[in-house]
Amino acid sequence: MARTNEATHPPAGAGPAWHAMAADEALTTLGSGREGLSSRRAGELLDRNGPNRQHPRKQESWLEEFLESFTEPLQLLLIVVAVLSFVFGELMDALAILGVIVLSAAVETTSEVRASRAITALEDLSAPHARVLRDGTRVSVDAAAVVPGDVLVLEAGDIIAADARILDAHGLRVDESMLTGEAVSAGKSTTAVAEGADLASRSSLVFAGTHVMDGQGTAVAVSTGPGTELGRIGTAATTQAEQRTPLQQAMKELARLVLILAVLVSVAVPLLGIFVAGQRPQDMLLTALTMVFATVPEELPILVTVLLAVGGLQLARRGALLRRLAAGEALGSITHLLTDKTGTLTQNRLVLHEVRGTRERVLSVALAAQGGPSAGSKEPMEQAIAAAAAKELPLRDLQTLMTGPVLGVWPFDPDRQRVARAWQDGSGAWLAVGGAPEAVLAAARAGQAGDWSAQAASLAAQGRRVIAFASRPLSDRETLMLADAGPDGGPVAAELERDLSVAGLVVFDDPLREGVREAVAELHGAGVATLVVTGDHPDTGRAVASAAGLAAGPTLRGGAALASMDDDELAGRLVDGTVVGRATPSDKLRLVRLLQSRGHRVAVTGDGVNDAPALAAADVGIAMGLRGTDLARQAAGLVLTDDAYPTVVRAVEKGRSVASQLRRAVAFYLGAKVALVAAMTAALLAGHPVPFAPAHIVLLELFMDIGASLAFVSEPVAPAAMCRPPRPAGARFVDRDFLTALSAVGLTLALAVIPAYLILSATGADTGQARAGAVFAWLAGHVLIAWTLRARPGLSWRANPAFPAWAAAATGSGLAAVTWPPAAAALRLTPLTGQQLAVTVAAVAAATALAVLLRRFGASTARL
Repeated sequence: MARTNEATHPPAGAGPAWHAMAADEALTTLGSGREGLSSRRAGELLDRNGPNRQHPRKQESWLEEFLESFTEPLQLLLIVVAVLSFVFGELMDALAILGVIVLSAAVETTSEVRASRAITALEDLSAPHARVLRDGTRVSVDAAAVVPGDVLVLEAGDIIAADARILDAHGLRVDESMLTGEAVSAGKSTTAVAEGADLASRSSLVFAGTHVMDGQGTAVAVSTGPGTELGRIGTAATTQAEQRTPLQQAMKELARLVLILAVLVSVAVPLLGIFVAGQRPQDMLLTALTMVFATVPEELPILVTVLLAVGGLQLARRGALLRRLAAGEALGSITHLLTDKTGTLTQNRLVLHEVRGTRERVLSVALAAQGGPSAGSKEPMEQAIAAAAAKELPLRDLQTLMTGPVLGVWPFDPDRQRVARAWQDGSGAWLAVGGAPEAVLAAARAGQAGDWSAQAASLAAQGRRVIAFASRPLSDRETLMLADAGPDGGPVAAELERDLSVAGLVVFDDPLREGVREAVAELHGAGVATLVVTGDHPDTGRAVASAAGLAAGPTLRGGAALASMDDDELAGRLVDGTVVGRATPSDKLRLVRLLQSRGHRVAVTGDGVNDAPALAAADVGIAMGLRGTDLARQAAGLVLTDDAYPTVVRAVEKGRSVASQLRRAVAFYLGAKVALVAAMTAALLAGHPVPFAPAHIVLLELFMDIGASLAFVSEPVAPAAMCRPPRPAGARFVDRDFLTALSAVGLTLALAVIPAYLILSATGADTGQARAGAVFAWLAGHVLIAWTLRARPGLSWRANPAFPAWAAAATGSGLAAVTWPPAAAALRLTPLTGQQLAVTVAAVAAATALAVLLRRFGASTARL
């Protein structure tokens, strides 16, 4: 019993090597037999091992995610400010701040809650029912009731319920592409394989969640639930720690910086007012609270969220759906792209590429070998042959194949690597054989194999799928022998498959997806290294990489070969154009972690279950939306809704644009905060009241937050975005260029507001008029200065209407606030005279001119 339990839930890589074990030995180990388990024994095992489904880890509820968002340093600081507002009687301000806090937390929760029903997705992939032998009788049971030792009955169309050791196979072929990446279905047999065989070569096993394409057989379940290959991959995918994005790291830096700044300003400025400017302590206490409001960028999380959300909408219009908003920004910083082959670079659709040999004869033999035009095979290659033959062969030949008596049928199996069929027509009895070129040519007449073998090897090196076909007439003795053996041909296949006359080769290709070559070239020009990591053969992966235009990098083999390489050796070979074939899910995951440990940012594309762990661990996981598995989509941060590889390039391009615009917007926002503090400090030192009351700050930040975020994120992608390498993985968000841009904004905006306020105050204006000048100078000045921070300041307004609309709205609102009495009264301002307005406009113009000069003579803005 203990052995059975270990077989059911082994750790990854542990447990018996069922594929290397003889079928009868596997039955003995599991305490079962070819007639299956008894119902009583199956019930005992089910009670002991649990149902054949995943055991999902506890997922955090939306409420837990919501509450967790309040633990961010910036949010905690805002909560403190709100509490102080209540204490000092500023009820409306406190409620406004709390509203901002709750809104920010709600947006973050909605955006970040990963609807990762990954284990549920795994269960959807599994069979809802299974046919098993219980008490020697074939019965249908719920898939969750399958236990180790159950004998599964397999037929074409089945979804396999558990990992199982083959007991009997008759033409059994299984689509395992979701696990292995192989585009061709895998043949199954009872013969044990080497213990070190990779997953794609384990022909004696079938795996949970895979599909039976053709044939039939029986197999004994050896692993269920989390112990299956599918279960282990699912566990690996759902236990990956989510990578901290550059944005998240930057927000952590900013939160620390802002916290220090807020404490210093809220203490230092009121002290200056008391001890230097002689202001009343009670007034300075209220000023301290106002300074906290002005200093703490409580809207920064919303500004960032708006930027990413709008960027996400723009990506969605291009066929890329963001499942996590931060992934949109992280896309712009990726240095390495690990791409799957099947279904990502290629269409995962085998098409008949060419026929070598006399076309009519080759198609006739091929059609005969697979059972005629109405065999009903689900195998794509056989369907392609039948379709081509139906178009090209004479009707009489098709009728002969359909009506002639069948003498023997030998389905494909991994041991023989051939399929054969014997039949009789008016001219006699015939044998047609098809299969792997090396297997068919080995049974050919002397002297025929050489040239065909060279052609087959050359085609295989190009990544083509090649099937050889041959035939020969049967003698009367052989015909009688077949008649005595019965319709299945019995054990005479080995005797008949000799002295064959080679008809030729049928060549299949999995074509590249449209636009792949152009996309690969553009990523190369953008400094992103592309590596092909596939479950397919390394030579096939290399051929596809070459066809896609990738550089000729190293070609590696996954599994034991990759495991034998130490990290330093392997890391040195992970360059642009590297191909890793026969890669397992753990191999792909290792590559991601290894590159990340070297300071790289990694994106991974994939569509299969086998891709899920790497998709989850990558900085950006990119899943195919149309044909990808649910687990792959749930593990990814970005889903391509059109499955188009060029969409990856557009997503990277947009990611770079979002990252650049985000840096510009945040530099502008924080620079404006610096200007706000500078203006209030200068006013206090000059012996005047602060130029902005809390109501004015709310108005200013309304335009500064929402207006700036929409204007910057709506900027078109800069022409050079994909012509330069990504920002270094270790580069800080708050770097010299960022601080230079921030300082330029702070300096010029302060020089627009402070002179206007002080000059008006010094020339007899009352507090309401002086504040009106400061408000207008701010509203007009901040949008004009922001204009100089754009990647392309001279861009036509049609390219981004949001920017001029923001500028017009802010300037118009400011003008109304200082010239229209009702608006001025609502804000507790006094309308400006014409002369006062002229002074204010002059201050704004001078500050804007300085901003233009700083832009022209400084390169920092272009590097943001």
